[in-house]
Amino acid sequence: MVQERKKSQKTRPGPVSRRRFARIAGTAGVASIAGCYGASGSEGVEILGNQNLAQNMDVQAFYDAGVSENISIEITAGPEDTDARAEEFVTLLDAQQEKPDIMVMDNGWTIPFIVRESIVNLEAEMDSEFIDRVKSESFEMLVETGSHPDTGELWAIPFFPDFPTMHYRKDLFRDAGYTDSEFDRWSTDPPSWSEWSASVAEVHDSADVDYGYVWQADSYPGLSCCTFNELMSSYGGAYFGGLDTLFGPVGDRPVTVEEEPVIEALNVARDMVTGSSEASQDIAQCSPNVVFGWTEQETDGAFVGDTNAVAMRNWTYTIPLAEDQFEGGQELGVMPMPYGVPEGEAAYEGLGGTAAALGGWLVAANPNTTDLGSTLEVLRAFHSEEIQAAQLNGPGFLPHQPDLVESLAGEHPAFGDYSETLRIAGDNTVARPVTPVWSQQSQEAYQDINDALQGRKRPTEAMSDLEGAFIDLENIS
Repeated sequence: MVQERKKSQKTRPGPVSRRRFARIAGTAGVASIAGCYGASGSEGVEILGNQNLAQNMDVQAFYDAGVSENISIEITAGPEDTDARAEEFVTLLDAQQEKPDIMVMDNGWTIPFIVRESIVNLEAEMDSEFIDRVKSESFEMLVETGSHPDTGELWAIPFFPDFPTMHYRKDLFRDAGYTDSEFDRWSTDPPSWSEWSASVAEVHDSADVDYGYVWQADSYPGLSCCTFNELMSSYGGAYFGGLDTLFGPVGDRPVTVEEEPVIEALNVARDMVTGSSEASQDIAQCSPNVVFGWTEQETDGAFVGDTNAVAMRNWTYTIPLAEDQFEGGQELGVMPMPYGVPEGEAAYEGLGGTAAALGGWLVAANPNTTDLGSTLEVLRAFHSEEIQAAQLNGPGFLPHQPDLVESLAGEHPAFGDYSETLRIAGDNTVARPVTPVWSQQSQEAYQDINDALQGRKRPTEAMSDLEGAFIDLENIS
């Protein structure tokens, strides 16, 4: 999605309204986890992330990337829960606290901070050559979630992306007669959902495991933002009429959940579990009905912990887990998510084909920092190869530049065999529709989607209900 960029004045953002913003971030607690690394006790630049970042990121990489040795850098750990992290940032910004200087923000809720001008407009403070490089060299959808939806100006720099891929047991497929030629083709050119469901069902019939394809379909935010969002996108469907209106304008965009591609995606998901043949495509029954109550933890346990499933949809963190825990002849295969309709056949531009939900994080500057110059110098380093190598080899975060996914992750002991697959998946991500009302819309969506999947409502009935709820929330924003 190409957005018009407008020049803006260098204004200091005002404090955010906590009462208004609580609808976006949720109401989780705000207790932070103690943990400081780097130049302890300094008055330098503080970066607030999570425990993994605080413990495993090599601060020396910032200096290797060109940050002045006179700038002390401290990494602290805040809440692990993403909603609790958002609420903590609301609290500190509302109080105009000077620390942390840099906030690690979930791409799923950064845009509301941007539209309220609660963080620093980086495009107004940093040179245009650097900003243009960040935009052109990073995963496009990750850049979009750090940009103002009206002006296209960059307010947060990509830190690292996350997205799901399809994991499968190569050894079980080999036993069923599949060969390296199929595995090599799938790694860059995944099959359709029709083909994949049939293959998983075939392998499951002959394998000594309890489950075929396991995925996350519980009634929780991950269903609306991610699992169903990407399946719907692969069939060319959308919540709000495609990618051009993904981030608004709220109240002035179409609600398109009753359209045929969305209904088809619901029927496909049901068919994989129930074998009810409601979709227009041939979809084989290949998933257990327990997935309607499963999140990532349960699928991890089935596929990785118990090695008791043929295939699994999950995020990149599970690749090192499987590589570490598989034993004997167990062999991991990874490919981009299957496609619903071929790319180019969807009604909305950019949809269809393989699609992966966008996760990941951005870094933004606190407008109340007492040293904006040093803060921006450290922020600039996040786009360097030195930092992206350190975050990959330390906390295990993928680079946000597609070229570095192939070059740096290609040398990584866990990701190396799958670097080309990861780049393709990252190039085909779709974000959740992040707006100030998405938190409420998400809840309505995952409840109606789960109802449709479990048969408590017909898909057409569930999406009619969801359309009404979406329109009501759009109109009261």
